Amino acid sequence: MEISRLSTAFIILGFTLVLAGFGLPLFLPKAESWSSLLLTGGGLLLSGYFALHIRTLASLTGSRSARLGLHSIFSVILAATIVALCNFLAARHAPEWDFSETQNFTLSRQTYEVLRKLPREVTIKVFSHEGSPGYGPYQDLLTTYDQESPLVTVEFVDPERQPGVAQDYQITQIDTAVFASGEQKIYVYRPNEAELTNALLRVTRDQKNQLAFLAGHGEASLSDTQSSGLSRVKDALTKQGYELRNLDITQADDSIQASVLIISSPVDPISSDGQQRIAAFVKAGGRLLLMVDPNKPIPIASLLKEWGIELGPGILADAQDRLARGSPTALLVRTFTTHEITEDFTSPILFPVSRSVNFDTHKAASWDFVALAQTSPESWEEMDLTNSQPTFEEGQDTKGPFTVAALLTSKAQGQDGQPLSSIVIIGNSAFATNGYFTYPGNTDFFLKTIAWLAKEDALISITPKDPAFHPFIPNPSQEQALVFFQVLFLPLLTLFLGLSVWKRRRSL
Repeated sequence: MEISRLSTAFIILGFTLVLAGFGLPLFLPKAESWSSLLLTGGGLLLSGYFALHIRTLASLTGSRSARLGLHSIFSVILAATIVALCNFLAARHAPEWDFSETQNFTLSRQTYEVLRKLPREVTIKVFSHEGSPGYGPYQDLLTTYDQESPLVTVEFVDPERQPGVAQDYQITQIDTAVFASGEQKIYVYRPNEAELTNALLRVTRDQKNQLAFLAGHGEASLSDTQSSGLSRVKDALTKQGYELRNLDITQADDSIQASVLIISSPVDPISSDGQQRIAAFVKAGGRLLLMVDPNKPIPIASLLKEWGIELGPGILADAQDRLARGSPTALLVRTFTTHEITEDFTSPILFPVSRSVNFDTHKAASWDFVALAQTSPESWEEMDLTNSQPTFEEGQDTKGPFTVAALLTSKAQGQDGQPLSSIVIIGNSAFATNGYFTYPGNTDFFLKTIAWLAKEDALISITPKDPAFHPFIPNPSQEQALVFFQVLFLPLLTLFLGLSVWKRRRSL
């Protein structure tokens, strides 16, 4: 009687420990040692049960039905073992084939080369969850990165379930990947191969590119957290691994030491000595980002004239490509060139209150001009700067399209094959301020422009793959047409056809 009770306790407790051992890793992934102990204990208890009933089991095997039953059980166990082994081998050594239309899951030769030559360990934390748009692309690409290099460790973190970790890494938006190596951290916001591979290269370098923001002439401040400030630009560039500083050109040395000089729509004039230093910086191979708002003085007009740049006197307006039903001067620019800065853009750029950028080839034969972003043919240049509701007036205003962002590259080439000097001119600076910087197209355009000027894209050149799906972003006129067609026309057409059929049947 005691043996019977003991054997019953053995089998109940044994099965309980085995189930707990298998289920514990699902809730506590780090409790592998406890799981092994539970499985071992459960196995010993089940073995004790069979040892206590060895004679009973032996007597049962004498009958034909028992032998057939044991044969069936053995066959099921054998088949399950074979399936488990196949799954284990497939998970560890499975070959991969990319049957996607655009080969999105096949890494480039340059990426494989970078992964093979990584100098130190890199930890990648992806703050995303399964329902977000970037989760799948991040997983597809970074899983391959992890498999190809033992120095790469990838971890996915759900910021909603682990808000403390997201706060520690200062995560402000979903689908952000943080590359960490040593004391370096690089933040990536778009899951494409070029961004991820360049982040690997940048995070394993100890030297940072320096960006100098011109200060002292009424420019927007990097420390200003108001809507007109540049604190969000500072945060984004710092997370990209850049070193930022304010440059007071009146107190600077004879030469400007920076990878990129950024001038954000100064209000006060720049001295002739300061302009000479800017000209010397560009002539020596420097790279300049110039943003000038309309209806404001041009502080370096003489330099712009020397470079062949002409800024329009009016304000650009567009009743078609604008922000929802706002002012026509709030431009949504959708037309881009195939330059490296804008070639893979899918989101429009919001340029509030912009001016046009033109180029005189006769005055500056040593520069090549490329229009990066342009307004639609329906746009115009409003000359009445006091009109709060601009409308096109024939004879006074000029019809578009207009260039709102352009690139000047020196025809002289450096040792790396890149243009010796480069200048990006944007007829608006407000798009980079705190009030507009979080708009997706604005963030991408600004960061891509800085990366190209700082030669970060030159670390590795990977041609982006054409997406199989091209999103359609309608303008206000198209939105009205879609609303009319879906909300009014289709229901009325259905009603008319239904009444016609009903009337015809009534007349039969």
